[in-house]
Amino acid sequence: MVRVRCFAGLLALIPGALSQMPAGQIPEDLACTKGPHAKAWVAAKDRFRVLMEEPKSMFELIPPASIKTALDAAIADVKAAGGFDKEAGNECGYGRLAIQLLSVALMEDPMAVAQPLQEMAAMANPVMTLLLDIPWVATALSGWPFFGILAQVGLHKVARLNGLLDYDAVDGLGDQVSADYFTKISTAADNSDLITMADVSYAYLQAPSDKIGVLGSLTALATQAALQSDVQKRMGACAALQEAMRSAIGDAAELDIALTTRWPLWSLLHISVDAFSANPIAPAAARA
Repeated sequence: MVRVRCFAGLLALIPGALSQMPAGQIPEDLACTKGPHAKAWVAAKDRFRVLMEEPKSMFELIPPASIKTALDAAIADVKAAGGFDKEAGNECGYGRLAIQLLSVALMEDPMAVAQPLQEMAAMANPVMTLLLDIPWVATALSGWPFFGILAQVGLHKVARLNGLLDYDAVDGLGDQVSADYFTKISTAADNSDLITMADVSYAYLQAPSDKIGVLGSLTALATQAALQSDVQKRMGACAALQEAMRSAIGDAAELDIALTTRWPLWSLLHISVDAFSANPIAPAAARA
């Protein structure tokens, strides 16, 4: 098992990187630590981060009962503090979005699960903004496990839609190169074997460009980012991945499709990005 380390000096480097980002690109109080109900929202954030530790592997679906328990407790805390009152306005939009997204991971109706972002623009717009516009390092520093939640939404969608979709088409497995890579990386993910995932990803990226699919290439790049131990290179890899996302996903419909994939993309993005959090959630391989 590979041991993914907390990087020495990581937090000392991040302020300088953030200072180079365009002014106004990072929303104020993304971490929800300054509002009148900050204590309740931070408690909700902590609950969700603990929730991400639930499965033995970050490639596993968290049991619905655990998600519901965390959601109910977070909502109760914020409600008791008055965080949902009219006077609170739109305080902690990030926390509200996290609650909405985790609620998707509890939907049972396959039709509702298939395209929740297309059906709910109020949720889709901020998700697209966080995914495509706000630097991922800033998202990580907020403490909200955005990509971990997206990973759970994706795993839930796959579980509910299994047998209802042509998944080879969804995953872009029309050629043998991508199909072979998918089989290898999926098997390695089932075993939390990040080293093998990195090896097969490197080999896949060496294939002719016409044999490399969009979701496969994003997964391969995310695997490399997840195992990058050099802080600056990891930040650069995440920035490159975000740029690739901008090219691959242009609207809520395309994001719904990307979240429906069986590729371990979103879990890998969670591993890659959450390392920049002040209290990163350790991948399963690091918990051994």
